[in-house]
Amino acid sequence: MGRGLISGVIWGALLSLVAVALLSLGMPLPDGVSRPAPTAVSSAEQEPVIAPEAAEQSPAATAPETATASGPQLQPPTAPQESAASGTTAPISEIVLPAGSEFNRPADETAPVLPGLDSAPAGAPAAVTALPQPTAPPLPDTQPAPQPQAVASVESPAAAPTSPEPVAAPSSAGSSPLPQVAAEEPAALGLPQIETGPEAETETAPLGRPLQPIEPAEQTGDMRAIDRFAAPFDAAETRPLMAVILIDDPSFPLGRDALTRFEFPVAFAIDPRRPDAAEAAAAYRAAGFEVLLSGAVFTEDVTGADVSAVLARGFATLPEAVGVLDTAGEAIQGRREVLEAVVETLAESGHGLVAFPRGLNVAEQTATRATVPAATLFREIDSEQERATVITRYLDRAAFAAGQEGAVIVVGHTYSDTVTALFSWALGNRSEAVALAPLSAVLTR
Repeated sequence: MGRGLISGVIWGALLSLVAVALLSLGMPLPDGVSRPAPTAVSSAEQEPVIAPEAAEQSPAATAPETATASGPQLQPPTAPQESAASGTTAPISEIVLPAGSEFNRPADETAPVLPGLDSAPAGAPAAVTALPQPTAPPLPDTQPAPQPQAVASVESPAAAPTSPEPVAAPSSAGSSPLPQVAAEEPAALGLPQIETGPEAETETAPLGRPLQPIEPAEQTGDMRAIDRFAAPFDAAETRPLMAVILIDDPSFPLGRDALTRFEFPVAFAIDPRRPDAAEAAAAYRAAGFEVLLSGAVFTEDVTGADVSAVLARGFATLPEAVGVLDTAGEAIQGRREVLEAVVETLAESGHGLVAFPRGLNVAEQTATRATVPAATLFREIDSEQERATVITRYLDRAAFAAGQEGAVIVVGHTYSDTVTALFSWALGNRSEAVALAPLSAVLTR
């Protein structure tokens, strides 16, 4: 029974406390006391501060409410502040700040300043506006040296004396008069004086090459024919040599006017059996080119015993030939007895020998043993009457071979494409690597 009594007392006290709390929450706040309004000061919660005026008017703010004798003391909630004029409530708009705080200090009133360009720092160096003028060294004295004064002064044409007699220069004491120097008209600089008298008239070949004079063999003593009738050439030339031979084919007449316009050395091979052989040889020689006797005269019926007579007749028709050119069919090199007879005759006359390439080049070896100037052709450039562009490539290959071997000889015919290719190739830069030389220069080098 005592336990039930104690339990009832406890439950009664709890219920009383609950009732008092509910009653205090439902009662209105005293005048001048308002509930705190939410502020956005910071994330940290601050407890509302009651203005001093509200604290003086409301004694309930200072005297805490006491509970019953058996319960704890409860603090009544703060009611929102009511406006004295309208009787409405409003949030607290002012926060009491501690003394000396500058949290809510108003900004100083200053005149607005427009933004401007950044100014250079005070310590920036001054811009250089002018470079110091360098002091020029004193100029040398360029005044001409004083010239000796002439004895006789030159007067103006208006004051010139009418007398044709020269005026004698006055002589001064202690000085002798200067000798009179006859005035001479200077000749043009850099131009040689050319004599026009009949004794100075000589025929010249193209490009200013003098012609080799035509002289009979008996007037030249022991000089070889290849030396007597050779075209002029600079012996000091150090570049590789390249010689060109053209077989004069009458079936393709270009006219000797076109064939004699080459501006580089060319040797023409002529068959002495032609009716115009002597005339053609004389025309080429007059133009400054060398002449060869064609080996076509050694027909199949010619034997070794006939070689001397055949060559004698041929050189009589071509008296200024420098040598003999074998045929592509090897009319000389193909027969041993004819080759030996030709070499023996050429050794006596002093002519050279040019053969087509064959095996071990027997013709060149045989002639060399007999001290006959001889050489083997590098190639025939128009054996199939190729076009000019193809022949030009052949000439390029020949020039390259000359750079390796020191000298080469090519042979062609008086075809229009061959002549065109030679002119085109010689005028281009491709021929600068070699020196186009007469055939005699290559045979005797």
